[in-house]
Amino acid sequence: MQKNPAPALVLWIISAQVFMGIVAYEWLPATYRGSWIFLLILVIAGAYLSVGKALILGLVMFISIAVYFFLDLANQTYIERQLLLLFVAPTAPIFFSAIRHNIQNALASYRAIQSYDRNYQHDILPLTALKHFQDQLKKLLQLTHKDRYEVVSIKISNTILIREMLGEDIWKETQNKIMEILSTERDSVIYHFINEELSEIKSIVIHEENNIDNSPPLFIQQLQELTVLKLKIEQHTEYLSQSKPAREVP
Repeated sequence: MQKNPAPALVLWIISAQVFMGIVAYEWLPATYRGSWIFLLILVIAGAYLSVGKALILGLVMFISIAVYFFLDLANQTYIERQLLLLFVAPTAPIFFSAIRHNIQNALASYRAIQSYDRNYQHDILPLTALKHFQDQLKKLLQLTHKDRYEVVSIKISNTILIREMLGEDIWKETQNKIMEILSTERDSVIYHFINEELSEIKSIVIHEENNIDNSPPLFIQQLQELTVLKLKIEQHTEYLSQSKPAREVP
C-alpha cells in the first residue's frame, strides 16, 4: 500500500468528474456552458481545500454572485437559472472537500492501527506470557543474588466508554500514547505485559539493590496524566520465597 494514497484517490475522482463534465459540456446548450464550467471549477477546487476553507470559498462565491446579479439586473433574462446558480455555487466546493477529509481520517486511523500493532509486536509482551516469564525470572534472580522484584497491575476500566462516546479514532490515539509511554527506555529494568484489548497492563520492575524509593515508577505517573483514562493501579513486591500484599497506588 502507498504511504499516502489520498492524493491518488482524489485525482481519480477528479478525473471522473472532468470526464462527466466534458460529456455534459457537449450536451448542454451554449447558454448553459459558462455556468457549468464555473461550477465544475468550484467542485474540483474543493478537493484541495479543507472543509472550513471550502465553506469560506462557498460563502465568498455566494456574495460575489449576488453582487454581480444585483449590478446586472437589466441583462437578466433567465432568472430561475441564475437563482439556481446563486444557491448551488456555494455548496459546490464542499463535496470533494468532504471526500478528501474522510480519506485523510481513514488513512490516519489505518496508520494508528499499524503503529499500535508494531509496538505490540516488538516492544511489549503479551499478557499470556507473564506466568512463564515470572518463573524464568525467579531463576535468573537467584543467579544474580537478587531476592525481589515489583509487580505493577493496571486496569483501564473505561475502554468501552471511550470507544462508544469518543470514537474509535480517539481510542486508537490513546492506545498509541500508552504504548509510547510503555516503550520509553527507563533507568530501571522494566518488562510490560498487556492483553489484546489494552485494558490490562502488568509490569515487572527490577530496581537496583540500593534503590529504596517507594514512589510509583515514572511510567505510572505518565499514564495517570492521560486524563481520558480511568485507572485502577496496584503495586506489590514479589520475593523469591513469598510476596507482600498488594497496595493500591492513588
